Amino acid sequence: MRLEYFNPVKILFENLNSKKMSDISGKGKRRLIFCYGGFKETPELSAFTKDSKNDYIYGEIEKNPSLDSIDRALKFAIEIKPEVIIAIGGGSVIDTAKVVRFGCHSDIFDSSELIALSKNSDLSTVKKPVFIAIPTTHGTGSELTMWATVWDKKNKKKHSISNKDNYPDFAVYDFGLFYSIPLEVSISSTLDALSHSFEAIWNINSNPVSDRFAYESIRLIAENIGKLSRITPKAVRKELVLSSMYAGLAFSNTKTAAAHSISYPLTLEYGIPHGIACSMPLFPLLKINGSKIKDKLYELFKCTNLNTPEELEERIKRSIANRVNFSLRDYGVKEKDLINLAEKSFTKERMANNIVELTNKDVFEILKSIY
Repeated sequence: MRLEYFNPVKILFENLNSKKMSDISGKGKRRLIFCYGGFKETPELSAFTKDSKNDYIYGEIEKNPSLDSIDRALKFAIEIKPEVIIAIGGGSVIDTAKVVRFGCHSDIFDSSELIALSKNSDLSTVKKPVFIAIPTTHGTGSELTMWATVWDKKNKKKHSISNKDNYPDFAVYDFGLFYSIPLEVSISSTLDALSHSFEAIWNINSNPVSDRFAYESIRLIAENIGKLSRITPKAVRKELVLSSMYAGLAFSNTKTAAAHSISYPLTLEYGIPHGIACSMPLFPLLKINGSKIKDKLYELFKCTNLNTPEELEERIKRSIANRVNFSLRDYGVKEKDLINLAEKSFTKERMANNIVELTNKDVFEILKSIY
């Protein structure tokens, strides 16, 4: 266990309007705003931008952004030279904006070059656009981390643009933006936060602060995921937003581990939504990792009013039953595919973080158990 914790993102809870956005970003600044296309004409976006004459809005965001999608966003940003970058949306929107901010910071506007640059650059002395991340889903935690996920969909590879200079300056939570999330997205994003929390706990990079954030996230999820519905009570939604925030604060220091590594080929090759893909292996992994984290599990279950991992697993699975598909066969995976999937599940920068070193056979058995 490491004995240090660091996260430089300033967290704000605001009911956002034009004046508050101006106060946060700076009056009269040239702002590049990223959002999904459907958000461009909404009253919520108008409330952010109505008094600004220097806003440029980009809405061509691809879900699980590809290299080509990122390059188009970078091209859009070249002429603008933004002083402020604002991302309003889920993980794909925030990750796209994060890469563009890194491109503006480094004056490089090619995704492949940025992937290579992010591994060893130090741009801390270079002025960069202010970056404000405003999440609208409660799961990815991208508003609190220094990395962005980019997908090479042609070659079936996942890349992480990760650099200590790329944390957002502000993470702004406006609870009003979360109330209309579709049920399936709500469940998937909550499961993503659950995965972030567990992977922070059984991680070689964990520390006492990240552990505490992870415990609180899991507690809130266990108490509230079953209350998600077509019309979710606002109090429940607020609790799940906080659970996602705590999970983001936890894994911002540890990175993810085996569950995410296993999930990448599931998303790339079968289109399984990320939050579901990374959470399906969680409970098999909990059985494998449990002997190494007995003290942590004691602390976790003391605060969740649950007694065993089996109780938590039963509660989560009961809460999502008949709401989202939660087995590999539901997404068209064939049993004969499992051997190949196991081989593709080893992303070193993620799998190596797991507290237990997994073999190919271990991963095959995990996949078999969730088939």
